[in-house]
Amino acid sequence: MSFLKCEKTVVAVVMLLSLVAPHLKGQRQNDPHRPPCTSAPCQKIETSLRSKFCGASPFGNGPKNGCDTRYAKPFLTGVNVLAAFDCETNVTDGRPKCRQRTEPSTAARSILLRQMRRLGLPAKAEKDIYFTVWQPSSAKWFLAAADYGEAKGSQLSLCQVILVVSPGDHVQELRKVRFQNTNADKPIVNTWFPMGIADVDGDGQLEIILEGDAYEDHWLEVDKMQGDSFRKIFSGLGYYL
Repeated sequence: MSFLKCEKTVVAVVMLLSLVAPHLKGQRQNDPHRPPCTSAPCQKIETSLRSKFCGASPFGNGPKNGCDTRYAKPFLTGVNVLAAFDCETNVTDGRPKCRQRTEPSTAARSILLRQMRRLGLPAKAEKDIYFTVWQPSSAKWFLAAADYGEAKGSQLSLCQVILVVSPGDHVQELRKVRFQNTNADKPIVNTWFPMGIADVDGDGQLEIILEGDAYEDHWLEVDKMQGDSFRKIFSGLGYYL
């Protein structure tokens, strides 16, 4: 689980890396995170994701075809977990305390640190980065993510990057959050968290599944290799409050 996602899940006051919820009804009806899913390929992806990540449906205030993803666990069948961390709630202050369970390789760490510096993360904050590295056993590329988040009172500092690294250290940036400060109660930043690597459209190729998080709004996204890079092919499900 991402450190930033753990913050969001464990204590609402420091829900990390989010976007202010839309306040107008029209914004919900024209939801940018849940465009119409009417084609057969889209519906096949939606059905696959629903079977792996969804609880009660519908959930919260909608959408009607949405679902509870709060307890979804990463789907990693056939994927080697090369770096991971976990978090638990501190009984004293109620905030998550995390530890890196397995360290990334020197090469993966170097790539992620370089990207985080480009996103403006101060050098003094690098010791508080948490890393995730997944590599499918059938692929030559790997997924690498770095998360930084620190809440002090009403202020939240954060930074995030999710990459795909191919042979020759070719790096594609899938998602990023530049280093910034935001309000801990109502963050105004979109974020994404790795949820799995699987063939969700049945074509024999692996896709990357991410959870998108915004303030009181959570959805799933899928990236697929098209040509020599990954592109988003699905966004939907999840719930909002």
